[in-house]
Amino acid sequence: MNLTRWKSPSQQHEETPAFRYGLLQSTKTGIRLAQILPGSGNKGIAIKLIDSHVTGRDRIAYDALSYTWGDGARTKFIICNGRRLAVTSTLLEALQRFRDQSKVVTLWSDQICICQERVKERNNQVQMMGEIYRSARKVVVWLGEHYDDSKAGMQLADQLRNILRYRNVDDLRFCDLDAYGLPGRGHKKWKALAAVLRRPWFWRTWVVQEVVLNPNVEIVLGANMLTWEDLEGIVALLEGPIPRIWQVDQVFSVAELPFSRINRIRLRHRRLITRPTTLALSSTILTTDWTDESQNLLEDDQADDPELLDLLLMSRGLGTTDPRDKVYALLGLGKHDIIPDYQTSPEDVFLEFAQHQIGSVTDVRSRKEQVGLEMSVNEREVRRAMVMLSCAGRQNQQRNLPSWVPDWTVNLASRPLIFGLGKRYSAGGSKLGMLDYDFDVGLQLSGILLDTVHHVGSVLLDFDVPGDPHTLITEWWREAQQIAFERIARSPGSTLYLDAFEAMCRRLQLCKHGYYLGENRNQRRNSFLDDADLIPDVAHNAVQTLTLGPTRGRNMFASSTGYLGLVPHGTREGDVVFVVRGADVPYVLRQYEGGYELIGEAYVQGIMEGEGLGMNDLMTQDIVLR
Repeated sequence: MNLTRWKSPSQQHEETPAFRYGLLQSTKTGIRLAQILPGSGNKGIAIKLIDSHVTGRDRIAYDALSYTWGDGARTKFIICNGRRLAVTSTLLEALQRFRDQSKVVTLWSDQICICQERVKERNNQVQMMGEIYRSARKVVVWLGEHYDDSKAGMQLADQLRNILRYRNVDDLRFCDLDAYGLPGRGHKKWKALAAVLRRPWFWRTWVVQEVVLNPNVEIVLGANMLTWEDLEGIVALLEGPIPRIWQVDQVFSVAELPFSRINRIRLRHRRLITRPTTLALSSTILTTDWTDESQNLLEDDQADDPELLDLLLMSRGLGTTDPRDKVYALLGLGKHDIIPDYQTSPEDVFLEFAQHQIGSVTDVRSRKEQVGLEMSVNEREVRRAMVMLSCAGRQNQQRNLPSWVPDWTVNLASRPLIFGLGKRYSAGGSKLGMLDYDFDVGLQLSGILLDTVHHVGSVLLDFDVPGDPHTLITEWWREAQQIAFERIARSPGSTLYLDAFEAMCRRLQLCKHGYYLGENRNQRRNSFLDDADLIPDVAHNAVQTLTLGPTRGRNMFASSTGYLGLVPHGTREGDVVFVVRGADVPYVLRQYEGGYELIGEAYVQGIMEGEGLGMNDLMTQDIVLR
């Protein structure tokens, strides 16, 4: 009798030779595909890695897998072409879930179809990533196995899907729950569904490209499956109708699901394919003065691919393991001339992108000057450069970057003032001054040095600050009143009947208790997934104030000559307020290495419509931002 010693799976893998990648057949169209061999139960995963092409007659049909890498540690093993290959636990779960008992399943997965250790191959494959997902039969999203009551959440999702399908309901109110047999508000099923829709997959930057470029997307959690359209309908029931306007200003509640942000990009892209229209000036995208004319321009602009800056703004709250992927993960969706290079540092990737934005202004200005035309501040390139500056500054940076370069790994400390609050500002007037980048010097700008910060508050308004939000708002408001009333008798922004502080509050839509009243067009009804303690008081909406309000991340200040307004939290006495020619809003600057560094945007009452440019005692000067 022959006795064979039993070996554990880990022992078997240890004795199996490690898999080594061969070279791709083509650096331009070549890809690898993973064919999952049939199996079931606890049998180990075995795949065959084959060569194919993303386009052409020789390409093999496949599904593209979208999932999270987790912590990135490859501690699990599969058999690949008869050899041992290390993978992450999340990928192993996905391969086990999609393996078929009787037939081969062909998938594309970045982790095993790209040799991650070869930087040149990784660069080429990332450049092809958009086409890889576009060419797949479908994109299969793996949210993971069930945990934390997710089965109850998916049961509720199925109920909502059936309501959509069979009852022809497109809107749901709290009073409708009993009629449709749905659990009451606050029931654990609503919390379970909210947890499902906030799983790590929804917070990845890469998923934007992965689900936007393919019309067929299936979302799988354990044994449950929803199509993207199913989930779109469910979220519309939960949060209200999907906004039709492409808007890069992050005007949404803190409770809005990351799905909704991704879906807005997907909807825009799908319209590009199904309803091409004539091109229009996309500078309108970056304003919020919503006349009928500008809405029509926005709709016409759907024919134009979104700029990479738009996509970076829309996806800013989404994460990546590699900081460079904040830019690289979006390359398949927008217009650009960037070539991925993983040998470049994240700081250089962000700097190169910012230089390109400024360089596009320089190029257009040069072409206009050759034919005797002036550069308008409404030119698309100018608008985007100004938006970029408003998203930069030391207030919004953690990495070692020039102060005028946005750090895309950091969430914005404040809602940018450049998007306006109902109407666009024009502090820098209608004529563009110097706006150019010199490698040896820095970013060169021209404008007027308005004043010096003399007194500034210190209370930080933010949703993440511990404690009661209403107490925090009250504390900030009292400090602001003290600065305004005790240090200012009459500021240059005052009129005979209305002092500057009251005028500022009206313009910024702050009530007499310091709460942000908001714009009616942006008000969103309460979601069924909102926490009960976040239900807003209509008059004193702390959530809206601490997320969308202009006072979030800013403090009250008074200048040496009596101006008052808002400046970034962290502004110091002695910092200066500078009005850049052609900019929407003033900026707070700090002297640094023979020039200045950008701290962030400012609101200064009485000069937001260009009044400062007409003051005879203020001369235009050139400055350099480091």
